[in-house]
Amino acid sequence: MDDLSAATVTDVQNFFRTYYAPNNAVLVIAGDIDVPSAKALVRKHFGGIPRGPAVPKLASMSVPTTIGREQRFVVNDPLAPSPAVFVAYRVPPAKDKRGPAVDLLGSIVGSGRSSRLYDALVRKQQVATQVGGFNFGLVDGADMLVFNAIGKPGASADSLEKALLGELATLGGNFTQAELDRVRAQERFAFVNGLQVTGGFGGRADRLAEGWTFYRDPNWINKVLGEFDRVSLADLNALARERLVPTNRVIAVYVPVKKAATTTSSPGTK
Repeated sequence: MDDLSAATVTDVQNFFRTYYAPNNAVLVIAGDIDVPSAKALVRKHFGGIPRGPAVPKLASMSVPTTIGREQRFVVNDPLAPSPAVFVAYRVPPAKDKRGPAVDLLGSIVGSGRSSRLYDALVRKQQVATQVGGFNFGLVDGADMLVFNAIGKPGASADSLEKALLGELATLGGNFTQAELDRVRAQERFAFVNGLQVTGGFGGRADRLAEGWTFYRDPNWINKVLGEFDRVSLADLNALARERLVPTNRVIAVYVPVKKAATTTSSPGTK
């Protein structure tokens, strides 16, 4: 917030001129088009826009492989309707050869009703109403794999945290081939299904732009399924043993706080 508060109009204008310019942009045209006409329209509408300043080189995104120690925060939240616990682990980024394994690991542990967390915390122990597992897909430095559980209104945040951490402690690389096959099929379907539309996040145009922007490879879109297929059960279990450990996690516990009751006095009373 200090950086945002200190920003000036000139700072914002310079940022816009530097990064929102043709030499830092990717234009994708997808669909049933006439290529010569499309190129002519691009030249007409974009050809007159001048190049911007040279884009500064990105700072190094490298970080230690693991966090190195467990960190825990408790947030007393008056707006929270029920307790919630988030546990985040540092994992390899999307550009790393283990990036696809990160996606699959998150799905096995926390995505959907067939996940480990749903079966343990929602179906069996009944201490959570919702669970989740996801990563951000950050391409450089490191990514973050997050698991979360939402408790019942009025339930104990401590009990929810204990249950979630207890289940995560069992994930010492004991996944099965059946689990891997299931989530691999889910990820493949989700990717291909997104390509059924031209625009929007996950659509053909978006994926083509993503391939060039992040990987400098417009053909990246045709390599994704193969990367999922190359993840072996040994790869998955090794990643879990290396990264899903207490010294590589940050825990955030959200505790609902009841608003203090207010009383009003009638005139002439004490």
